[in-house]
Amino acid sequence: MKLHIESRDLGDTFGDFIDITPSLRANDQKRIYSIPTPSGTGQLQRFLLRKGLEINFFDAEFHRPVTMDVDIHYPHLEISYTTSGSGSWSASSQEFAMTPGMSSLIYVQEANMVAQLHPNEQMQHMELRIDLRCFNHELPELERLTSRSVYCKQTAGSAQIPLLVEQMKQCPYQGSLQRLYLEGKALELLAFHLDGLEEKESAQQITSKLTADDIQCLYEAKDILTRTWRQPPSLLGLARLTGLNDYKLKLGFKALFGTTVFGYVRELRMNEARRVLERGEANVSQTAMMVGYHNVSHFASLFRKTYGYNPSECGRLTASTSRHELHKI
Repeated sequence: MKLHIESRDLGDTFGDFIDITPSLRANDQKRIYSIPTPSGTGQLQRFLLRKGLEINFFDAEFHRPVTMDVDIHYPHLEISYTTSGSGSWSASSQEFAMTPGMSSLIYVQEANMVAQLHPNEQMQHMELRIDLRCFNHELPELERLTSRSVYCKQTAGSAQIPLLVEQMKQCPYQGSLQRLYLEGKALELLAFHLDGLEEKESAQQITSKLTADDIQCLYEAKDILTRTWRQPPSLLGLARLTGLNDYKLKLGFKALFGTTVFGYVRELRMNEARRVLERGEANVSQTAMMVGYHNVSHFASLFRKTYGYNPSECGRLTASTSRHELHKI
């Protein structure tokens, strides 16, 4: 399936989706869309916080590859976070991955953006979308983004980002208080990403010193960790496998991917643990073992630091959210 979209504001993206918002909620700030049936199954929840500011939660599985070819004709700022599923997007000859645990700060204006979503994977994805024409905050940090037609900064391994995303998903309020709460969390998420821009520029200086072979080896290191995160090699072992020394591996990995080697492994483990617990496939002790932790207390502490609640609460929170959604419909 391929969609071509001419986007002149935030709403143009949803022309091919089916609005299934219950009539009782038609004037509310929340819209619900279903995925076109031939393409897959799932929903998109769209929270309209104010003009030019919205949060979208995407939960779907596609039966075939999906390509979205979007021409963006306005100053579009976006923060995305992928919980599960994978894909990629490209703009101005730059290509970026969408993988679990990866967050992207994106700015696009008068440019073509192509997103590709992989089939047969449960895609859970959040987007904070801003039309900067409606954004009155004067932030010098934004000038670093808007000086070019396409900008992207990707972050992986952060404990703060998935916590904020989870807090937005579990918003305890309704009506005007819901809008107020979500807008506050949205601006907090934006501040977190803008605060890291100077660090990103420092990382780019380090990255510029890496050779093409170094970068290829670092991507190979990331691939190895993606396959072996339950029992990853040691830092020295990973360095030997990729042909890098441990110093260049540590420094280059952080500069290229925005997280440490072990931070990336921890993010992959926490994502899998949360998935298992949400689906009720195992208890906390079993889940800890499944994702590579023999010390349950240590696992619980890391989980709480990542998501802001105990792993034992995961199933109850999911069930409560499901009942809440059914009640609202």
